[in-house]
Amino acid sequence: MQDPVTATPAVLVKQYNITQHKELEAQLFLRQGDLQRQKEDLEQVSVTMQEEKLRLQQEAEKLAQQLQAVLNDKFVRRNTFDAETPIDKTLGYLETIISGSTPPLQQALELHTILSQSDTNLRQPVGLEEQLLMGRMGSDVGQSMLQMLQGNPTKPQIRRPTIETDELPAPWSSYAHATAEAAALTAFEVPTFLDALVSPSLIPDVERLLHTADSSWQFDVFAFAEATPGHTLSVLFFYLVKQSGVLDGMYLDEGKLCNFLQKMDCGYDPLTPYHNSTHVASVVQMTHMLLCHGGIIKSKAMDRPLMWGTYWAALVHDYEHGGLNNDFLVKTAHPLAITYSDQSPLEHHHVAAATRVFLEPDCMYFTPQSWSPEEVGMARNCAITQILGTDMKKHFDILSRFQAAFKRPAVHSAHQQTPHQSLEWDKVKPEDKTLVHQLVIKCADIGHLAADHNTHKRWSYKLEEEFFRQGDRERALGLPISPLMNRDQAGGMTRSQMGFFSIVGIPLFQALTDLFTDAQPVLDGVLANYKHWEAASQASGPQLKKAVSAKRC
Repeated sequence: MQDPVTATPAVLVKQYNITQHKELEAQLFLRQGDLQRQKEDLEQVSVTMQEEKLRLQQEAEKLAQQLQAVLNDKFVRRNTFDAETPIDKTLGYLETIISGSTPPLQQALELHTILSQSDTNLRQPVGLEEQLLMGRMGSDVGQSMLQMLQGNPTKPQIRRPTIETDELPAPWSSYAHATAEAAALTAFEVPTFLDALVSPSLIPDVERLLHTADSSWQFDVFAFAEATPGHTLSVLFFYLVKQSGVLDGMYLDEGKLCNFLQKMDCGYDPLTPYHNSTHVASVVQMTHMLLCHGGIIKSKAMDRPLMWGTYWAALVHDYEHGGLNNDFLVKTAHPLAITYSDQSPLEHHHVAAATRVFLEPDCMYFTPQSWSPEEVGMARNCAITQILGTDMKKHFDILSRFQAAFKRPAVHSAHQQTPHQSLEWDKVKPEDKTLVHQLVIKCADIGHLAADHNTHKRWSYKLEEEFFRQGDRERALGLPISPLMNRDQAGGMTRSQMGFFSIVGIPLFQALTDLFTDAQPVLDGVLANYKHWEAASQASGPQLKKAVSAKRC
């Protein structure tokens, strides 16, 4: 392109307005700022929406869970027993907070409701009565379990006692006075306790059975009782404590110990179907197994005085039992119930009556060379707490405390690891050790749950017969017949065993084996018997429904 004037190449020139350019730059900058703020606002809105979405999802999940829980409670029959106590639930709630999570509000409200009730028992499963009476076991079984574990809430109906009883227990004499009397007496030699009590023709069989008793979790105590009539308990106890080594270095007067053992044998009525010397022999044998083969001694959870106290507790824990339970003694105002203010009258009597025998001159087997008064006191105190702990009304309190001490995580437990090998027993609190001692006797007391099934069933039906006899006494006295004790309504054994195993037996043995893993064989035996009862329950279910329907018609 040429310039028309000069005919030279033209130069295109654009007019540039700098003021206008600066204004445009300023406007653009402002626009970019606005866009950035809008972007940030949108991002914040997006974050808020994501948070709200998450909150709504969580809320929806909670509502779905609550709805499902309501539907389950309304339409689904509960098949399991909830053994959690208010303390268990509170500790679980606190653990959730400590771990950094937020517990559901509903859980807090439920805890508040439970803890604010004046009749809440902190060591008893929440809703125990409702669970037992409204569960699938049946009302009679539930009432029986409730009476055993909680007692009869109604006022006792006083009747004239019909049971003969000894004079009231004398106060505990001092150890120094008792040993002084013992030192003045001449002990007789007992070369062979077995030879003195058992027919020579039976000695080989008895020796074989004794060898089995020392090492078997499923000892045939009935066979042993048939081979040692009248001396079952004394022979077995003497042999097992010898085998355990607990008598080594004790310098006991074994002659007087044998006198004491024979009097203990005589203190159990052979006509009582269940609470007789054979039952006590089985408890002694199971105690021996738990101590010597279940990890108790190996763990050093007990020293020698406590071991002796535990064997002694097993020996006397049902001494002079009349085949009638505490509830019967209380509602008939029996002298034992009056003496002990309705608080575990049988258990208190077992200790007191056996102690009176021990203090007889020909039975006071301790000598001045045996133990110090402090060690004797330790053994006695151990035995007392163990025997009183066999009252089933204390079951949940003992088990709950044990689980809180030994099964809980370190965040609120004095003992971090459950297996005994990791525990420094010298650092365990005395009250926690006491719980271990109590659990040993509690497990041994119902040790037939782990026996072979035929032996276990035999014990179960012996107990049922003892229940029926109490029901007969209640009928004769004009009292309401206790649940499962009416002879005219037999047939509840299978259902009652299912309830007892699931609510009492399995949790108890599980708790012990969690701490002492060497005792696993006893839990295996319990679970095997539970499966037998479960199969029997399933087989009898249709027949039971048919019988109930016929009864209603």
